[in-house]
Amino acid sequence: MTPSEHMAKLLQQWQQMTRAESAAIQAAAWPKLREIQSRKASLRQPLDEAFRQWKAGEPAGAGRAGGGRLFRAEVARLIALEAHNAQLLAERRAKAREQQLHLERAAQNLRNLRRCYAPPPPPVACNSYS
Repeated sequence: MTPSEHMAKLLQQWQQMTRAESAAIQAAAWPKLREIQSRKASLRQPLDEAFRQWKAGEPAGAGRAGGGRLFRAEVARLIALEAHNAQLLAERRAKAREQQLHLERAAQNLRNLRRCYAPPPPPVACNSYS
């Protein structure tokens, strides 16, 4: 497999994992998301190495033509997908924070109601032993 083919294969794997991340975020499948992110992290080193090999095999200035343009478009798509996933996560985080605040207000209201309607605690009798 040529460095260019290897690079294309790794970028395709990254794209598939990024799409799987998106599905996991939308489904709130957090363990699955963690697993996918771990797999993506393990793909970084091979991707860096493939890039170095591809770059070393490229004639000077060839990165702007042919394969370089192909990879640039692929990387641009990946960046857009990653940005979309970041937006999805931000929306999920905002919803979770809103729900947390709502639950905290409800708990405070319940404590206030209990103070108003619950009978006072019985007095504590103190016995003196001398």
